[in-house]
Amino acid sequence: MFGMLDVIIAMIFIYAFFASLVSGINELLVQVVAMRGRVLFEGIAMMLGELPKDTGSWIVREYKKVKRKLGFAEIHHARWTNELYAHPLIDTLSQPGGARPSYISPQTFSTALVHVLSIDGSVEGLRKSLENRSKPLNKLLGSMLDDAQDNLDTFKTKVEDHYNAVMDRVGGWYKRRTQFVMFLVGLTLAGCLNVDSIYIVQQLQRNPEQVQKLVAAAAEYAPASEHAEAASTEQEKLIQTIREINIKKDDFKNMGLPIGWNIVKETPHEQIAAEHKPGGSKNQELNIMFSLLPGQESMILVFAGWAVTALAGVLGAPFWFDAVSKVFAIRGSGRKPGQTD
Repeated sequence: MFGMLDVIIAMIFIYAFFASLVSGINELLVQVVAMRGRVLFEGIAMMLGELPKDTGSWIVREYKKVKRKLGFAEIHHARWTNELYAHPLIDTLSQPGGARPSYISPQTFSTALVHVLSIDGSVEGLRKSLENRSKPLNKLLGSMLDDAQDNLDTFKTKVEDHYNAVMDRVGGWYKRRTQFVMFLVGLTLAGCLNVDSIYIVQQLQRNPEQVQKLVAAAAEYAPASEHAEAASTEQEKLIQTIREINIKKDDFKNMGLPIGWNIVKETPHEQIAAEHKPGGSKNQELNIMFSLLPGQESMILVFAGWAVTALAGVLGAPFWFDAVSKVFAIRGSGRKPGQTD
């Protein structure tokens, strides 16, 4: 029986595929720009008191915030952070091509920090070195030395505890920034492909056959990602991500959804008139025009539909596939379309 619940299942299934495509492109961008490494560097710079505060006009501050969310924070004077990253324990963790490491263990960080601050690794060397360092760093590490009662092992443990606390914040930064990037990717995809959620719902309500096809597909579908093997290297992971994007793009395109644009090919009136004149040239020149689909009349509603689609993409494919299972349970213990009691 065709009902609103079937339309909801169909929309959730569409969102699951769209979110898969958004997640794949987002992961590709994250790998290309090495965002994890950039955010980690920024977090360590903040810990060492070298993260600059946003200054300037409101527009400049907002521009810097957007750059930071995209992983391009400007940290020109992070002298001690760069010195720490140059230490062999951390430098050898860098990826080929000069990309900063995406993970540094607390033990590696504390050991490298002690070596950078004190060549001989002594408490006296640490205190003397801190006198020549920035005031925030001197205050932070000096208090840790005092609390450790000049015991080097205790000091390193305190540094590691503080490092873990900072990394919890950095994890939150990374999550929020990837969500921001995913929204931009989703909005761009929704606009380019004209994936208007409001319009799709309207069309599905008028096309019960399409709804039943989507519901049947949702009942049978098992996410391929559950069975995919994890890539062992960054290069293999990048190749696997690109391959998955191509598969998801084709699957989404083959759903037969009311998406895309009306493409109209027109011959310019001037060219038609010239071709009918004696001796006129007959160059085949066409104007290709893109227009909204029939029924898409208000651009405000179209933009709203794109925004809804983009927000759905941010939630991620696992969320939507889990929602499919739960809605099927509400629908009738996962009963497939066409089954009878």
